[in-house]
Amino acid sequence: MNKKGTKIYDDKEDKTIKKVAHSRSQNYSNIILLFILIVLFGFTLYCTLVYVGGFYKEKEDLRKSSEIIEIKTNKGNAVITNTGKIERSITGQDIINRENVVLENVTSIELNTNSSSDSDAKFYFDVKYNIKKNDFPYHIIATNDSDILVRFSYSFDNENWTYVNNVISTNDSTLNPMMGSYYDIAGLTTTLKVSTNHVIAGEPGTSKKMYWKSETFMLTKDSNLDKGIEAEFKIEYKDND
Repeated sequence: MNKKGTKIYDDKEDKTIKKVAHSRSQNYSNIILLFILIVLFGFTLYCTLVYVGGFYKEKEDLRKSSEIIEIKTNKGNAVITNTGKIERSITGQDIINRENVVLENVTSIELNTNSSSDSDAKFYFDVKYNIKKNDFPYHIIATNDSDILVRFSYSFDNENWTYVNNVISTNDSTLNPMMGSYYDIAGLTTTLKVSTNHVIAGEPGTSKKMYWKSETFMLTKDSNLDKGIEAEFKIEYKDND
């Protein structure tokens, strides 16, 4: 009797092949994922280093351009920090952008009173805006539409500001405030006496810090190309003893 042969299918080899193929595919996926993670990590690290480096460079540039004055008495000490000069001209890019140039400068004075002092400590100072160069034509009548304006303010927390809105004297004249507490300084090369004989005082064992800010606004228009200003906004200590 002839017997029909029975073919037995052994799938062990096929499973092994599939297992190896799946393992290789999974390895490739893991490698690609690892590569993506490395690239993302490297990019994030680069951005972080650039940001931190720029932050410290800005701080270092600010420190180098700052004038720091310390005054000591038997009642306490005061530290004045003047943060550099104001120097800017209207560029071709400014005219293309049609955005007016705003230059902000903040100075400060910090008072620390000795706890052993028997009375308050007082320090007197002046706040000045010294214009050394000014290319913008002088206006006989001050106007809010001037090519260059400035305004001043002070704060005790560097957030909430009170604008100066009184007559400011110069070396040879006076300036009246306009709408928005602006002063027209077109064509002026003089010293604006923003505040004279100002006093900062503190009780024994206390600290107080006062900020002063100038905002210089330059109008961007074709006729102002290459015109600019050089000035210095600063606090000056006065010895009233």
